[in-house]
Amino acid sequence: MVNALLLNPLNNWVMVAIWAGAGLLGGMIAGTKAGAFVVGLVTWFCCMLILAFCVVQLFVGGLNLGALPPIPPGTSIVDILSIPLVKSAIGDVLALIAGGGGGLDPLSLILPMVIYLVVPIIVVTVSGIIGATIRKKE
Repeated sequence: MVNALLLNPLNNWVMVAIWAGAGLLGGMIAGTKAGAFVVGLVTWFCCMLILAFCVVQLFVGGLNLGALPPIPPGTSIVDILSIPLVKSAIGDVLALIAGGGGGLDPLSLILPMVIYLVVPIIVVTVSGIIGATIRKKE
């Protein structure tokens, strides 16, 4: 779920397919276009709430970095840096740092977050409406 919420949906087509599959299934279950919209929106909102709850629990319980398991044998730093979530985060941080020294541009900070939030909603809603047209409620 963390990958589905934190990966850039414009660069990772697998996550777009996961959101589209969830929307299609939700739309087929709802059976109406309005119901598909609500199911898609509630699905995305619940995923965000679960992620927020997990982050809160991490901080309430205390972050103990010593309790992390060791890296499996045979794994290198290259393997860790090639994970899509890590690669995307590093790319975003480097782009933010290299953004220029002319001053802080608030739009450059907000626009990536809007993309991460809006694209899954659009994908799940559109595919939900398609699912509702495939299987109409009788």
